[in-house]
Amino acid sequence: MAGIRILAGTKKGAFILTADGKRKKWSLSGPHFAGWEIYHIKGSPVDPNRIYASQPSSWFGQIIQRSDDGGKTWRPIN
Repeated sequence: MAGIRILAGTKKGAFILTADGKRKKWSLSGPHFAGWEIYHIKGSPVDPNRIYASQPSSWFGQIIQRSDDGGKTWRPIN
């Protein structure tokens, strides 16, 4: 991952904003998990393409999702 990345968790899902090093042109990815409140979204310090997101569930509790491709695909962590 080159450039700048902002990970934003909101009441309407998660969003990933990326820009080049000069921050002149931005792109927006999302909403990931549309309709779910995302309390935490964090990039891995070891692998820049790995992202973790935390979803609340009143039935199951917190659900942690993981992406290994910068947010293109997600899978729950058991």
